[in-house]
Amino acid sequence: MKEKEIERLNLLKAEENKLYQNETINYICGIDEAGRGPLAGPVVVGAVIMPKDSFIEGVNDSKKISEKKREKIYEQIIEEAICYGVRNCRPN
Repeated sequence: MKEKEIERLNLLKAEENKLYQNETINYICGIDEAGRGPLAGPVVVGAVIMPKDSFIEGVNDSKKISEKKREKIYEQIIEEAICYGVRNCRPN
């Protein structure tokens, strides 16, 4: 992994690492949504808990990476995740 990518990932994990300094915090769950919003239409929500030492090259905002790269990273996340879930939500 290139030095610049390692630096970028370390910056991404900076807040997470601060939280892990608290001995009572064992897991951090990252969540995100995609869709038109809960008032305008369907939304897909994802949540994942990764190991503290997780370091997957290329992780970034999904809009900033190609579909092929997204699929590769998705497989790595699923393989490495402690726990994950995806839910399709539709407004009433």
